This record gives sequence, structure tokens and C-alpha cells, in this order.
Amino acid sequence: MPGFHLILFDLDDTLFDFSACWEKGMRQTITSHPLTAGLDPDAVYEALRRHSDALWADIREKRINFDQLRRLRLSRTLAEFGRRAEADRLDDFQERYAAACMDAVVPDRAVQSLLMRLKERYTLAIVTNGPANMAVEKIERLGLAPLFPAERVFVSEQIGWHKPDPRIFAAVLERLGASPAEALFVGDNWTADIAGAMDAGLSAVWLNPAGVPPAADHKPLAVIKRLEELWEIVA
Repeated sequence: MPGFHLILFDLDDTLFDFSACWEKGMRQTITSHPLTAGLDPDAVYEALRRHSDALWADIREKRINFDQLRRLRLSRTLAEFGRRAEADRLDDFQERYAAACMDAVVPDRAVQSLLMRLKERYTLAIVTNGPANMAVEKIERLGLAPLFPAERVFVSEQIGWHKPDPRIFAAVLERLGASPAEALFVGDNWTADIAGAMDAGLSAVWLNPAGVPPAADHKPLAVIKRLEELWEIVA
């Protein structure tokens, strides 16, 4: 086993099923909010997801911030259905969605148990893309705050770069006093987490529950379907 003493984790869809929470929160808000009343909820959901995904390129290139992303994905979705709304109503939709999404974030005892065992051997940290306030609330709701104190939670909005930019990995390692050779990254997104970390000189373990074939451009240390399998790799 290489000489790791630091394990960095992605947050969303690695330490918990964020995609399910996102969908639950969005669908609940779509069916209850006046802005989307009377519209086909499935069509609205698919449009919101499409615009949200497309706007991430603008986030990475720093052309927009997260508040703008939230407004733009909804305003562009509404425009497809011949509707429009002022900023305050767009923000109200976002607030209702965020509350519904967070209500779906619950602790996973198996993940907590794994992390507690890993903490006995490694320094643990989180490196996540996204807005800082939501990342902190997710960690608290997951019951992971004792395992990941604030000084070991790194959010792209605060760092200034987003995965897969190698500068976010370099900045995190510098703050933690570690070299790339001493760090292992664990994440679910091939481009942002695995290719990004490996391009920055780290080793990586790919959480790939769907069994998607890996690209040929990088070879991670291991591929796992469940996070709990990580123990067998690093123990």
C-alpha cells in the first residue's frame, strides 16, 4: 500500500446520495410552487436538470456565481414554458427547494462507521464543488461534522477553483501540509474527482456504483461499487 496518510473525499454522491436528494427536493418544489403550477412536473424537472448541468461550465470558468446559476436555471426553464419571474420569486423557489433537499439528507450509519475506522489511521478531509453554506449544512445533517472539522472541509466556492482544476487540489494539499504522493482521493465523478485528482499527482479510488466503464486516459488505484469497500483497499 502506498504511503498515504491523508484521504480526501468528495461530498455529493460519494459520502451520501445527493442526486436522490436533489431530485426529491426539486420535484417537491415543482409540484408546490406557484411559478411552476399547472406545468408538467416531469418536463419541468428535466429542463431544470438540463440547464443546471449546462451552467456548470460557466461556474468552472467563473463567468457566473452560484446565485446566478440558481436563477438562470429556473428562468431558462420557465422561458421554455412561456413564463418569467422576477429575481425575488426565483430566489423563493430556490429557498423552498433547498429546504426540501436538505430534509432528505440523513445520516448513513455504514458510512459513519467506515469514516470512524479510517480516522484512526488517516487524516480525513472533504473537497467538494459547490456553495459553501449548503456543504456545511449537508455535513451537519449527515452527522459528519465531528469527523470533518471546518479546517478540513474545502469548498470550491471558497477556494476559488473547482474540480477538476489541479489548483484546487494543490491548494488543499498546501493547507494540509501534504504532498500529492501522501494523499488519496475518493470520489464518484470520473472527470472532476478521478481525472482531476490524478492530474494533480494524487492517487484515486473511483466510487462507481453503476459500473460505468472507465476512460482509458487514467488508471485509478481501485474501482469500488460501495464506499464501504474502501476499507479493504486502505486497511
